[in-house]
Amino acid sequence: MKITVKNGNETIINLSGQLDTLTSADFEKEITKILAEDVHTVVLDGTELTYISSAGLRLLLTLQKGMKAKNGTFRLRNLQQDIIDILNITGFSSFLTIES
Repeated sequence: MKITVKNGNETIINLSGQLDTLTSADFEKEITKILAEDVHTVVLDGTELTYISSAGLRLLLTLQKGMKAKNGTFRLRNLQQDIIDILNITGFSSFLTIES
């Protein structure tokens, strides 16, 4: 998996490949950095994200809770239909903001 973070008015995280048990540690390090910074808006761009496991879902929850605790926002953007289906099945779509 490839992770790219762009800072600006919003911090945009681009994930490419699979977010699973093997790759979640790298993503968790990025999340920790982002939550420690003075960031108010985080967008995860899932254009190239092909798979997410329960480990990846846990990190989305961590990012959502962390941003909410700092009165910030976290949104998911450009997700592939397979990822949206997983979020719907697991109930994550009920508390995450998903943009098309």
